[in-house]
Amino acid sequence: MRIKRSFIAICALALVIGCARAPVDDAAITKAVKAKLAAEFGRLEDSQVTQLDRGADKETITYISVNSVNGVVTLTGEVRGRKAKDKAAELARSVEHVASVTNNLSIAPGYSDDAVGDKSPQ
Repeated sequence: MRIKRSFIAICALALVIGCARAPVDDAAITKAVKAKLAAEFGRLEDSQVTQLDRGADKETITYISVNSVNGVVTLTGEVRGRKAKDKAAELARSVEHVASVTNNLSIAPGYSDDAVGDKSPQ
């Protein structure tokens, strides 16, 4: 009888702990990631515009869209180079409750923030 009560108590405790996990707030994650990216890269474009539509004379070449589903953040858009792409993923990973980051950012043609002479593949 004592073993049965202990087993029931352990099961009840496990149920309470398992249900106590707060659901992931994807909207809050998205907002936090966007804030960190904006602090690092400056104003992010609100709508996707191709490089030709922006004009070659404009300095804003960063467009990053952020989406979060169950704590998995997906980054899409365009940045200046490989370092910016890596930095964006690093910033997204640093946000609390982010489970993983899918980095689908592309590098804007004709622009690069990468070091001169860097021969590593992009």
